[in-house]
Amino acid sequence: MLRIRAIASSVPDRAAFHGVQAAERNLGYGHLLFPSAAYALPRGKGKLDEAETLRLMPDSPASLPVASAQLSHADLALQAVASLREQVPAEDLAAVTHIVVANASLNQRINESVAGRIQHALGLDEALPFAVGQSGTAGVYNALTLVEALCHQDASVLLVATDKWLYPFFRAWGDLVAYGDGAAAMLLDSRDGEGWGRIYAHAVDYGEAIANPWALTPNDLADRLLPQAILAARAALDKARMRPADIEWMLPAGFGEGFANRVGDELGISPARRMAREGCHFSSADPLLAMQRLRASLQPGQQATALLWDAALCGMSGAMVAQISAAA
Repeated sequence: MLRIRAIASSVPDRAAFHGVQAAERNLGYGHLLFPSAAYALPRGKGKLDEAETLRLMPDSPASLPVASAQLSHADLALQAVASLREQVPAEDLAAVTHIVVANASLNQRINESVAGRIQHALGLDEALPFAVGQSGTAGVYNALTLVEALCHQDASVLLVATDKWLYPFFRAWGDLVAYGDGAAAMLLDSRDGEGWGRIYAHAVDYGEAIANPWALTPNDLADRLLPQAILAARAALDKARMRPADIEWMLPAGFGEGFANRVGDELGISPARRMAREGCHFSSADPLLAMQRLRASLQPGQQATALLWDAALCGMSGAMVAQISAAA
């Protein structure tokens, strides 16, 4: 079991978005133009053709948090960490032994270590930094296995999740999901004491990767992602020794309402216990922001047991069961 000491975030202002791919271009990604970098592209070279646009365009414009060109996702991470510093005593951050960074997008400055910048900003010369990638937007769930192992060795871990989407990568997959920019930081350990709450259990399912997701319709993608999300959610419930009836709130990842409801129906969680979302997926930071929103909704002295889940287009899905306490 992991104790959540605190969570803080940095989310850019929302902007109107009507398209498929991220709009901001970055000269630092010039290396993607070389033939040898074709494997790193989100799809083949060239612009989206008309058929792809019709297949993947959302039905209506979205309002997404979009970071300015001046901010990299490392900058967003540092903003979240700076907010965390205002919440917890300086001696608690000074006691951090490990820094774990989870992200799905490439950093805007390709020669920069995000974990290293955080380590330097906090002056944690002795802390050991880790980076967890290749997990899609389920990076936090994938990182929790590492975090829990470290905390059981009496570590204090700073987990930071951050993403910013740049062209040519996709922000939207029809009405299934649209990704926004943002970062969040969470301080964890396994000790007794006060804090935001506890993570009772977590699970990751390493499903088969969707080899060509942009060639599928959003509905077809939803059909592929649904069983992955269910597997991870049920595994987390089993590990926590809980039934769906024990869950007071399901905090779905930022998918469209239709997909989130399909997951809730499969799990047997009533609509009254499904927390509404804000119309976008906050990428790697999504689960931390969901817990932050849940805490803000609770009355003083109240606690809530929540199920969080996500399913990434890379074939990975994750879930956790957490108890969140209201602010004192």
